[in-house]
Amino acid sequence: TREIAAVAAGRARSGEPGMRHRQAGVTARDRIIGTSVAGDVARARVRPAVEGARLPDLPPDFAATIELGDGSIAGNGLAAFSTGAVSIRVQGGAQDGVGKGMLGGRVVILKNRNRRGQWVNGSVGKSFAYGAQRGLFVVQGDADARCGIRLSGADLILGGRIREPLRDDLGSLATRANLKGFAFEYMTQGRVVVLGDPGPWICSGMTGGVVYVRLQPELGLDEGALRRRIAKGARVEIAPVGDQGEKDLTELLSAYHRILLEDCQPEEAAEVMGLMLDCSRHFVAIRPVTQQVDPGVTTE
Repeated sequence: TREIAAVAAGRARSGEPGMRHRQAGVTARDRIIGTSVAGDVARARVRPAVEGARLPDLPPDFAATIELGDGSIAGNGLAAFSTGAVSIRVQGGAQDGVGKGMLGGRVVILKNRNRRGQWVNGSVGKSFAYGAQRGLFVVQGDADARCGIRLSGADLILGGRIREPLRDDLGSLATRANLKGFAFEYMTQGRVVVLGDPGPWICSGMTGGVVYVRLQPELGLDEGALRRRIAKGARVEIAPVGDQGEKDLTELLSAYHRILLEDCQPEEAAEVMGLMLDCSRHFVAIRPVTQQVDPGVTTE
């Protein structure tokens, strides 16, 4: 990440409006990628004359784009505390803490073709987008536990799909879900789109924002199954998406559609377009109904 920041510094000093860094073969030992760049950009904008700032003559609209390809697996803290000046795209996956506390920008985690030509992975680890305040997050695969906890204004698109009919009678819902439990705890603001199984114990302590979940009754994910996934202590309601929901879903799914087309995944993009064109039928909205969580019930 320091090497990438050094490249950005050189581009800024040469007067370029931004930088695009492409790299393959990134492994889990490469942590907090993008954080140094975001920090340098922030320091240069706030205190351009301070000695030691790595981007001393930063253009006001300078932007850094980082692309990690060919099955890269970014280590913990990818884009942690990043800003609107940084956009990161990974073809492969990422570990825990992606986008923690992010203040803008974009993080996109996409699948990658394996040696057999199959699209695989595209998933992230625990605490994805923890406390993120602004920006867009896109994950084509699954997310581990506590996805979107303390979400404070960012937009999340979670594209993992249900692979077979649900078997809630077996218990241990998280083992088969696309989100592995406790998603959207203490969420205060933001918009989320879930295309698969949101997993158990969701929305505990949620006081703001909205979570749009795709229902698939033919695979067992109907409103009853969704209610089983909501934490006992959550004071939320399941409702039709409404006019505002249609606007939100059109905006977010349109962005996801463009990302998939740019990544040469036309079939997946076509399915997303179909959902967008009839979003009021495919989705429901989970919204908080009160600011108070029952203190007698906890999911911790």
